Amino acid sequence: MVFASTQHEETLRRKLLATLVAQGTSGLLLFAMLVFLRRGDVTATLSTIGSSAPALVLVLALFALALSVMKFKLTDRVFVALGLTAATIMLPLLGVILTTAISVMASAVSRYLAFRQIGPNKSDLTDPVVDYARMFGQFGTYGIPVMFAGVVYERLGGHAPVREATWHAAGLIVAAGCALLIANHIVMKQVEAAYSYNLGRMIRVSIFDATIFFTTLPYAVLMTLSFPSLGVGAIALWGFTGVVMYLVARNLAVTRAARDHLVQQLASVSNVGKTISLRFTKDELLDVIFRACRDAVDVSLFSIALYDEKTNELACELDIREGEVLPKFRVPLGQGLNSWVVRNGRTLNLKSTDDEARFGIVAYDDGKPTQSWLGVPMIARDRVMGVISVQSYRRNVFSADDEILLTTIANQAAVALDNSQLFQDLEALTTALETRVLERTNELNETNLELEAADRSKNQFLANMSHELRTPLNSIIGFSAVLLEAASGLLPIRLYKFIENIHIAGTHLLVLINDILDLSKIEANRLDLEPQELDLRQTVAAVERVVKGLCAEANVTLVTTIDSSLGLVVLDESRIKQILMNLLSNAVKYSSAGGFVLLEVTPIAAGHSPLGADAVQLAVVDHGTGMPAEELPRIFDRFYQIEHFSTKGTGLGLSLTKAFVEMHHGQVEVESAIGKGSTFRVILPVDCRIAPAVMTAPATAATH
Repeated sequence: MVFASTQHEETLRRKLLATLVAQGTSGLLLFAMLVFLRRGDVTATLSTIGSSAPALVLVLALFALALSVMKFKLTDRVFVALGLTAATIMLPLLGVILTTAISVMASAVSRYLAFRQIGPNKSDLTDPVVDYARMFGQFGTYGIPVMFAGVVYERLGGHAPVREATWHAAGLIVAAGCALLIANHIVMKQVEAAYSYNLGRMIRVSIFDATIFFTTLPYAVLMTLSFPSLGVGAIALWGFTGVVMYLVARNLAVTRAARDHLVQQLASVSNVGKTISLRFTKDELLDVIFRACRDAVDVSLFSIALYDEKTNELACELDIREGEVLPKFRVPLGQGLNSWVVRNGRTLNLKSTDDEARFGIVAYDDGKPTQSWLGVPMIARDRVMGVISVQSYRRNVFSADDEILLTTIANQAAVALDNSQLFQDLEALTTALETRVLERTNELNETNLELEAADRSKNQFLANMSHELRTPLNSIIGFSAVLLEAASGLLPIRLYKFIENIHIAGTHLLVLINDILDLSKIEANRLDLEPQELDLRQTVAAVERVVKGLCAEANVTLVTTIDSSLGLVVLDESRIKQILMNLLSNAVKYSSAGGFVLLEVTPIAAGHSPLGADAVQLAVVDHGTGMPAEELPRIFDRFYQIEHFSTKGTGLGLSLTKAFVEMHHGQVEVESAIGKGSTFRVILPVDCRIAPAVMTAPATAATH
């Protein structure tokens, strides 16, 4: 398969070389014949121009060279190079011979500079022979079209240099420009066919190219017609202005490309970060990692190899070559590039095969004739788990930004794979424990101890995992927030929404992780309250400001009433806010559009309090969908969700609410009925530091 692919690439290369050489030869012969037949035209044209002729030739040559050197990538298919615009300007001023020579030389010099890695555009140096052939082929790319356009211009009555600025002269320039464009497209179709472009792609490229050319055509006409009345100085000023405008457009395009690349990188990191919190199989995780890398890095040749410490082997679990997934295989940890990354635990970025000798590395022969290679280690808990590598047939492909992105993804991927293995181990342990309970009932006490140990391990794992996840998530949320602030008003709405979605998704995931962490701390008896004297009016007002945003989105009205006799209380304000946010957000979520949610805060004297002490009651009432009576006893269970409800959450909110209430020595109860709404009542002691005289009652439920 690799041999067949190489043969196909060699066939395309020979076809491209033949096309470039044939066009270049044809253009050179036609140009030589034209020079021979009209050898007096150049002298006559320069004589007509007069003493300013050398300056005019120099200005136009530099102008054409600047436009060629500063070409830039507009889309994945189109490079903007205004060579045709420069030729359209030169043709009525210098004549066909000088215009052909300058156009060909400007384009050839720009390609030579790219080959020598000079200037803003650089060749990938994949095939120097093809680069030189492209330089020679400019006799066909620009030479033939310019000569054809010159014939059309002269047949229509045009002269060089143009003598006066008239509408007729402008029409001749436009006609010459159209002829130039048509001839260039005909010539380029042969080159595009050699690159294996399909018809649809050829048409799209032509449309893009023609649109850009016609946009610049009025500028070409104005610049040309300024010469008869204003002379070389006007040409120089117009040329300088055009180059500056072109440079600005180029910088904007480069900035846009960098911005789009950054958005893709943020999205890729965000996708992998979200994957860590999900339970996937190993193959599913590897596929997600590949798709995340694909959006921001060249992954034509992509592989993930995991290190097996037991056998001292690298297991290539995912090997993709130009979209084709190859079979898995194993190799001993040896002298290859992947082995170097695993042994050293460092990133390896080879710009070309020449770098192998510099690093003293012998690449593993996988049959891929590549030049650039980038490999990053997958590190979790200070242990190298494997390596992610990408390759390219071109030189100097992978930048420092690619290293940073791939390293970030690799580290998160390592955490995800490690967590996946821990999940599997935990599930295996749970299964073994359940089997032991069923088979050996006589060892129930011992089994219960083992189950408690497993539960502690699970809680510890959840706590550790949550801490591991919060670090990359904080980076995602922070950078996306910075990008939101910096890009406000600069980006299109659609792209700005993409960044906003990244920030919202990251924040939501962080809230979920914090809930899991709180729950695990509660179960491990490691979460302590921080009671302080506070005014519940201010606390409720702070929560109300946040919830009103949710109400506005759901078209629900929030009504709050606080008894005027309520005094100061001693409670943990942050946990009280969590309790209120959980209850109010649920009430808004299950309320109908146009409805309302009521929050009542009232004091309860010790004689009437179920806690046996002075207390305060927080009641949240909605008139939404309600809940069936048989479900109420379970709604405070961890991760429990009522079946057949269209809106579901994580199943943590009410469980955490109940836990926080009980930590305050309070109690919570609920009343609900289908179609009538729900009422949650939270009763808390005024001072949670003083345990109530009566034991805290469990959460109760009643129907109404």
